[in-house]
Amino acid sequence: MKNLISALTLAFILFNSSQIFSQDSTSVNNVDPKVVLEKYITAIGGRDVFSKIEDRTTIMRGTGMGQSITFVVKQKAPNKLRQEVKAGGMNQVVIFDGEKAVMTVMDKKVEIKDKELDALKVEASLGFMLDPEKYGAKLSYEGIEKIKDKDAYKIKMVLPAGMNWISFYDVESGLKVEDQREIESPKGTYIQTIDYDDYKDVDGMKYPFKIVQTFGGQSVDVTVTSIKVNKGLSDDIFVIAE
Repeated sequence: MKNLISALTLAFILFNSSQIFSQDSTSVNNVDPKVVLEKYITAIGGRDVFSKIEDRTTIMRGTGMGQSITFVVKQKAPNKLRQEVKAGGMNQVVIFDGEKAVMTVMDKKVEIKDKELDALKVEASLGFMLDPEKYGAKLSYEGIEKIKDKDAYKIKMVLPAGMNWISFYDVESGLKVEDQREIESPKGTYIQTIDYDDYKDVDGMKYPFKIVQTFGGQSVDVTVTSIKVNKGLSDDIFVIAE
């Protein structure tokens, strides 16, 4: 299931306050994680624009493990997702219909369960970042660290099934610059790192167009080539065939 999780976490790139933080030690030690997330939401476009996204289609292309990779990610509010991955001669499709999920690789179909399903529910929810606690996530502020030579707020998120995700938000801009996610696989638990860069505006929202994912000593480097919002995606593409 390692390939599945690697793809799913890339999908989540699409999602994910005007208050100014002083840099004295007292404020640094008492930053509310909700305020950091609110600053991020404001930085990428604001709650009003964010909440009006009903569907989104994202195409990403890049390389990994010596192969060309294409991701096509389709999401529809509140929590439906379809992701197609093509790498070499392998085709993988993941569908989450809001309740259950399956992965199909070539002609083999596997149901996604347990912690992997828990993570996928987060990936599929377009409004997750607007209120993570509504989805059962627990937030905590873990201090400030240097990411690419810039100060970044470190926010830890524990998903309902116990998986740990850590995100870093640039202190100055408020934008997310890195994720570190705890991923479970048949070979054990490992940490996956995703770096975000080159934010661009699409219909009033900013998205990272450069993403580098590192896991298990390997990396996948992708560029977003297209983002289309509110095009009326049909529910039919999220139906899981029996």
